[in-house]
Amino acid sequence: MEYFGNIRIKWTYTTHCVDRSVVRGIAPLSSEPDPGRLVLARIMTLGKNKEVEGTDGRRLTLFPGDVIGGCLAYRYATDQYEGLPIADGPAAHLLSMGGVCGFIASKNEKMPEPTTLEWIGSLANGTGKALYLKDFARRPKTQISAPRPRTVLVVGASMNAGKTTTAAQVIRSLSGQGLRVAAAKITGTACRKDPGIMEDAGAVLVLDFTHGGYPSTAQLPAADLLSLASDLRAALLEQRPEFIVYEIADGILQRETRLLLASKEFRETIDVVLYAAPESPSCDSGVRWLRLWGYTVGAVAGLVANSRLGMEEAREATGVPCLNGEMILSGALNGALLTAPMASSRGTARTA
Repeated sequence: MEYFGNIRIKWTYTTHCVDRSVVRGIAPLSSEPDPGRLVLARIMTLGKNKEVEGTDGRRLTLFPGDVIGGCLAYRYATDQYEGLPIADGPAAHLLSMGGVCGFIASKNEKMPEPTTLEWIGSLANGTGKALYLKDFARRPKTQISAPRPRTVLVVGASMNAGKTTTAAQVIRSLSGQGLRVAAAKITGTACRKDPGIMEDAGAVLVLDFTHGGYPSTAQLPAADLLSLASDLRAALLEQRPEFIVYEIADGILQRETRLLLASKEFRETIDVVLYAAPESPSCDSGVRWLRLWGYTVGAVAGLVANSRLGMEEAREATGVPCLNGEMILSGALNGALLTAPMASSRGTARTA
């Protein structure tokens, strides 16, 4: 399905895993929250998002009257919008550049008004059954016989703290030494930009939660979140990497991030954590939480490392190195990453 009437559909990044030959028609939308449902909508007025990412990540300019293929999902973005996966009533919004759609429940005071939509319907298969992103999820092999790679996790204090940049710098430094690195962004809202940066840094494979069938991880049940992390890891292991680099979105006290970090199952896959933050108090608090959960913190980084004074404060507060991008790219972390004890050899988390 490439056209709706005489208008060519602009398929957004949320649909990049969808086999469009399966899409045969339109079904009615539900009035209930329905995350993951694939939808067709018409652009009514342009607001914040005047472009969307196509399935390949290219930015597609939007015009009133355009028809987009997207996906209903919750959105949790402290710097932008709180969104609900509702397609009922006159209010309809584009929640992200990646094509997440729904209804905006609240927004950051600095955010402009959203781009508005008119619902056309739910994408359906040949029998008229509504389609969901989960229908097209990547299925990893059940058993992989490969050495366990060392795994680096990048988390942070908040949105825009420098997590993706730090993850990409680690990937570049390791891959530049001839090491095989795979990566994943486990949580967040569908966006091609961050996986693309990790690919550009040299990762042999980069996956995100959309490959697991989720346009967003906001409000996922804990069991689904842990299953997603396990499936992404299994898919990365097919590449037989020597290192895996993970990024988790938002801050460490955000619901899904905290659920993962507090999980023993997840913790046992992580060898070293890097913490990105905007300033030294965030570094102090974040490192304390990570140690409480039982993680080995290798360094702090991110925006705090843009200033020599900030770096000194962070080092003094946390007792771990504070590294800027130049240091990471020059290999300042590599020795520690190569020699860090595997997670299975460490002790358990302390209780709060």
